[in-house]
Amino acid sequence: MELTHAAYQGQRHEGGKVPAAPRDRLRRTRRHTPRRATRARKGRHRRPHGTVAFATVQDDRAGRTRDVARHVRRCGMTLSDSHSRHLAEAAIDPAVSEERGTFTAARGKDVPQEHGKLPRKPGLVLPVHTLDGGVFYRLRPDNPGRLPKYMQPKGAANRLDVHPRQHERIRQPGGMRFVTEGEKKVDAGVSRDILMVGQSGVFNGQRDKGAALIPDWDLLPTEGERYSICYDSDIETNPNVQLAANRLACLLRERGAEVFLTLLPPARDGSKQGLDDFFANGGTVKELELLTRPYDSVDIGLVRLSRDQKLRAAFGDLERRFWAAEWKGQGGHSARDIALKLMEAARRHGALHPDGIRVEKAQGPLACEAEVSSRTLWKGLNRLEEMGFGYRDNEGRKAEKAGAFVLRASVSHHGHTPVPPASPPFWWRVSLRSDLHLRAPRLRWSSPKYTPKRGTVRGTRRVRQGPPREARPAVKRLGKIRGAILDALDANGGAMDINELAETLHRKRARDLRRRNLPMLEETGIIEVSEAGDMVSLADDWLERLEEQRESGGEIQAQELARRRYREKSRAYHNRHKTRPDHHYVNAGADGFIEDLEPADAPRSEMSPLAAAIRAYLEKNPYHAHEPPGWIGATLWAYDLCEGKPTAAESRAAVEELKAGGHLASVFRQARGAA
Repeated sequence: MELTHAAYQGQRHEGGKVPAAPRDRLRRTRRHTPRRATRARKGRHRRPHGTVAFATVQDDRAGRTRDVARHVRRCGMTLSDSHSRHLAEAAIDPAVSEERGTFTAARGKDVPQEHGKLPRKPGLVLPVHTLDGGVFYRLRPDNPGRLPKYMQPKGAANRLDVHPRQHERIRQPGGMRFVTEGEKKVDAGVSRDILMVGQSGVFNGQRDKGAALIPDWDLLPTEGERYSICYDSDIETNPNVQLAANRLACLLRERGAEVFLTLLPPARDGSKQGLDDFFANGGTVKELELLTRPYDSVDIGLVRLSRDQKLRAAFGDLERRFWAAEWKGQGGHSARDIALKLMEAARRHGALHPDGIRVEKAQGPLACEAEVSSRTLWKGLNRLEEMGFGYRDNEGRKAEKAGAFVLRASVSHHGHTPVPPASPPFWWRVSLRSDLHLRAPRLRWSSPKYTPKRGTVRGTRRVRQGPPREARPAVKRLGKIRGAILDALDANGGAMDINELAETLHRKRARDLRRRNLPMLEETGIIEVSEAGDMVSLADDWLERLEEQRESGGEIQAQELARRRYREKSRAYHNRHKTRPDHHYVNAGADGFIEDLEPADAPRSEMSPLAAAIRAYLEKNPYHAHEPPGWIGATLWAYDLCEGKPTAAESRAAVEELKAGGHLASVFRQARGAA
């Protein structure tokens, strides 16, 4: 049939009936169509055909849901029994799937290709409806093999999916909008009258690595509106999902939205579940609202520890090991900050391991968070392994994946907390607080004065000619040892006896702290020491004073520089197969590159071999230049400097050839000087 959507809508009567097509048109159709092709085999689906099947419905927003469903029915696109059961098991109302236009592609030819190339594989076709009236299709292959579970047209831009039933309602202010990934989860929420905004992936609602939202967000109200990020339950263990949620929350806040987070619990068997699985397993809208909290108040690590007793027991033992360890000197306190950042990552997305807690963490972000260089990071990790605090676990790791670390902890198989001693020390009391969060940022060491020198080239006495580096003055900073003091005070509630503080930091004498480390903190107004000198406490505005010291010491600028360099290195590494290596000038005045030099061909000799041999002999023995040519030829033959014994005539001709070319002038001058 070639009846277009516009003609179909224009020929409708007020009663909703459609006039019959002309009789002669029907006759031609029957005559040119084989009789066996008009009959659909039992259990087979007819191939979608005609422009009606895939035309974008943009002319009638109010009748969008009705038109899309009618298109599906008229073109023979239906759901198979297996796909109907699959959607029913996902807690999706059949009317919602029908309004979306979901259908089964029984053959590869049934997969629509009008809005982008999709693999011609049988599967479930899910139309994606955008707010500007567009439609494109995503495919869920029945047997994907090595292909992704869900596929969208190649080269298609990321778009937001809004069910046709909610196109008008979601534009109106008010109400909670849940942001999730996947059309099935959107339909499961729409089936329960929840406002849903769908993304094809957790990162696909943003662009340029979290720099901005995609343009479809401009069609939704954000100022003063409420949005809840509702991803799968693996947000508790997957750092990438946590990163995507954090970026989206920051971007929505910038537009004035009030952001919430919905943390779905894992399934009963411990596997991850999405919003559709949550409703299919008996979840209700009321329970979903109870799981939704303001984004800033949600501590994913605390929620994980409250749901897993074994993980909570393992992390408690890890904290006891951290506070009980003695961190000595600069190297020890650098390793302490590295261990602390690994523990924070383990709290957010670590997993139980036979030796403790396994956490994946890339070394670049780890070095930036711990405020150490890449070289210091390697030294710190080696120190942690020597202390028995943890070890690297990178066996079988791919080059593009982040490294993994195992932090050693005694894992109780029953999740029981060890019995505390009669008089528990500080580190034991701290480990029992699962809500502990150290607020002080990691500090940097002081920077010494640097006076650049050119130096010499290795292995020579040649002075380097490159441009000298810029001199750097000395910068006095608080350092990581004073940062450990702030951590101890913060963990104990803000105040501590100086003797207990010295015991916590494994100092033998409390007066060493009083004379060496505390004066600078007291002068800057970060801490307060009692008149008797026995109590140390944090000031009311200690975080603001600490930020002022970091700003004056250049730590914030150094942190931004380190992060920018890491982003550049990361981008260069991921694009290493797309870019060609280029050269850089070591000598600013050079006229080319060493790699561009090619070996020159040996110069062609324009003289005879005998003349060349005579010339080489006379240049080494200029005092024989006045000898007769025959004698010179015999001498060459005697010392095996030429092939065969030349005759006197051949020797005389070779000498005349050298004289004519002016090759013996320097030889004769040397001969006169020798004489």
